[in-house]
Amino acid sequence: MDNKQKYIVALCDILGFAKFVREKDLDDIIKEEMNVLDLGCGTGITTKYIAELGAKVIGIDISPKLIQFAKENSDHQNIKYRIGDITDFTLDKKYFDVICLIDIMEHIPRAGIPRLIENIERYSYNDTIIYLNIPDARFQFWMREKLPGRLQIIDEAYSMTEILDLLNSINFEIIKIKIYGIDLPVQYVSYIFVRKDTIIYNYKRYFRR
Repeated sequence: MDNKQKYIVALCDILGFAKFVREKDLDDIIKEEMNVLDLGCGTGITTKYIAELGAKVIGIDISPKLIQFAKENSDHQNIKYRIGDITDFTLDKKYFDVICLIDIMEHIPRAGIPRLIENIERYSYNDTIIYLNIPDARFQFWMREKLPGRLQIIDEAYSMTEILDLLNSINFEIIKIKIYGIDLPVQYVSYIFVRKDTIIYNYKRYFRR
């Protein structure tokens, strides 16, 4: 096996394990009949998994080719795919129970992040859960320095502090952070956020017992 083949095998292992971790997270979040917004859905692999859990999903991606691929290969009766820029889109639906950003935020130019956050706020309500999966900033910085050729054209690094500040700005609070990797301990981070009001409500409810 030459070096190129070894790299492809290793990449497949990474993607496969990352998919396993995401699906385990989604198993804990997604419930039947939930309305889910999958931002940057790509080929629709995760979108379809969410639909198979019984949720109704809208998947949005800026690439017509990826949306066409998703329609042909990741279709499900519970899914509606849309071509659109996730920093600038309009939907008929007013809010979603879960908003997912899986391996997409790092590929958005930083100038577009404020608009993305505005859209998350626009389509969320008091009970909305945000699920975010993103490469760990430490891994991204190392790759940028040592192996820049393996990064995409836009492959930003967002620290935990930046992520928390961005979501705190629209009244979302972290309830779970998971750092994971394959053959390295630090490659990806998954976050689960809920509204601050939801946390306070649960505190009050508990102490009324």
